[in-house]
Amino acid sequence: MLNKRFLFVLFALFSMTSSNAAESNSNTKATSEVKLGTRNNPFKIAIVPSGQAAKALDSAKPVAKCIEQKSKIFVDVQVPNSYIAVVEAIGAQKADLAFGDIVSFLIAKKRFNAEPFLEITRYGSTSYQSAIFVKANSNIKSVSDLNNKKFAYSDASSASSYIYPAILMKKNNKKFAQELATGSMDASIIALMQGQVDATAAYYNNKDPVTGKENDARVRVENIYPNIYKETRIIWLSSLIPNEPVYLRKGVSEDIKQKLAVAIPECIKEFPKYINNISELNPITADNKNYENFVKEVETSGLDISNIFSKK
Repeated sequence: MLNKRFLFVLFALFSMTSSNAAESNSNTKATSEVKLGTRNNPFKIAIVPSGQAAKALDSAKPVAKCIEQKSKIFVDVQVPNSYIAVVEAIGAQKADLAFGDIVSFLIAKKRFNAEPFLEITRYGSTSYQSAIFVKANSNIKSVSDLNNKKFAYSDASSASSYIYPAILMKKNNKKFAQELATGSMDASIIALMQGQVDATAAYYNNKDPVTGKENDARVRVENIYPNIYKETRIIWLSSLIPNEPVYLRKGVSEDIKQKLAVAIPECIKEFPKYINNISELNPITADNKNYENFVKEVETSGLDISNIFSKK
């Protein structure tokens, strides 16, 4: 159902990254001759925000300053306007480390040998789920009821908003009558509340162990809809999806890796949730198979993505 749009986005991404990477070779040659992490060639961190870019940049500044102080490495923080831009930057060596999403990581890994570096913990968990939301008074009770309904999703590269609902519908041989790409999970939930669509999908995290409140995308519009949790309900939850890794471009020196593997987690601990609601980071161990399992689940789902993800 959503395969063609998904493939189109990723095909465009691949085409852009290939041409941009080749184009940037001459531009990056001069800076590559200057030692990475120095004042004239700072270590470049790209952050794709879950909210507004300007706020994300301001929020990341104290974290960047902390990283510099602890690692003795000069850092420059960038906020690209999309996950596609992050992959392009990694491939062109215009970014050395990325806070992206899991799909952009997998594409960067396939195209440019990017490597997972740090595992993210949010709300006490290293994973999350995809949830499908409807209004509380909706007659949609199950997946079968989604057939021929209007559906909103944020972005074609989103596992929770797009990929897992697509897998679900394909497995159940159901189709949406209309799919609305909103550009953000906030906008998708607002579209649901305004009656533009019958259902939407977004991330869902474990309930807060203290308050018992559900930590999902609805909280992002709670200031607009104070009763959002009463006025909506969840009809489906996916299997666990690994949190996106913080990932590195190919070729970063072991010396820098070692310094940042200590500095970044310490700074995130000092400034929790300053970057994309991340409360904890830990080095990814060699036996971590979470990302391979994610690829396998998507590849065996029936979605035609054989040309997108490398098979292991």
